[in-house]
Amino acid sequence: MSDCARLHDLAKPAIGIITALSKEYEAVKRIIEITKDISFPGQGANRRYLLGEVFTNDEGKHAVVLCLAGMGNNMAAIRASLLLNHFPDIKSIIMVGIAGGIPHPEKTDDRVRLGDIVISNEKGVIQYDFDKETIKETERRHPPRPPSASLLEGVRLLEADELLGEKPWLKFIDQALLPEGEKRPSIETDILVSSTDPNQKVEHPQDPKRRNGEPRVFIAPIASANKLLKNPIKRDQLRDKFGVKAVEMEGSGIADATWSYEIGYLVVRGICD
Repeated sequence: MSDCARLHDLAKPAIGIITALSKEYEAVKRIIEITKDISFPGQGANRRYLLGEVFTNDEGKHAVVLCLAGMGNNMAAIRASLLLNHFPDIKSIIMVGIAGGIPHPEKTDDRVRLGDIVISNEKGVIQYDFDKETIKETERRHPPRPPSASLLEGVRLLEADELLGEKPWLKFIDQALLPEGEKRPSIETDILVSSTDPNQKVEHPQDPKRRNGEPRVFIAPIASANKLLKNPIKRDQLRDKFGVKAVEMEGSGIADATWSYEIGYLVVRGICD
């Protein structure tokens, strides 16, 4: 098939990919083939897209459309809504980018570390700033927004492949590394300190599932709010209450927008701090 014919087929992508940051956008762009920039007429921003294909391990391909949103759940929800208006054939949106990890020092198997990957599970995104606050307590009121069943099935099948030693995502990570010399975080920067005493270093336990130079992949709920959370006490409280393994600022906006349009979503986050 010629490139022109393939680009014609891309006019109705089934998967939308949204990033919040420019570096995230460029990293995703590097794994997309046969690309074409398009824009929609009208006033204002959020009308520019990149169409293309992502190839699968079985020589198949997915028609995708990539766009840039900006930071925060409000911006993410607006961007997802416009994306779905511009491309009504989209079946799912994947939010891709960085996040803060939520470690669990006492549980080796739940020990999220720098450079790992967290993917939203069937519980989806926990919007922890959607609450009712009184003098005595704060009641979380986030609505349930489970991710796409088909995308979750795909994640679980990849998890099954990993048990056999197959990790097809590693080649895409290598492909997505930007040309300015960016690479996985070095082990010297992977430092965790006590939540109550920043001067106390917490040693990493031996983890038989971890391989040098490779991320561990976790499937778990992800916490989201319109705030940059740097409070380790609150971070640990969210972990203990909801089982979240990452915290970010766009996922609940994507979850709300896709729920309103009755389509699926998935959140994929790389741990940067």
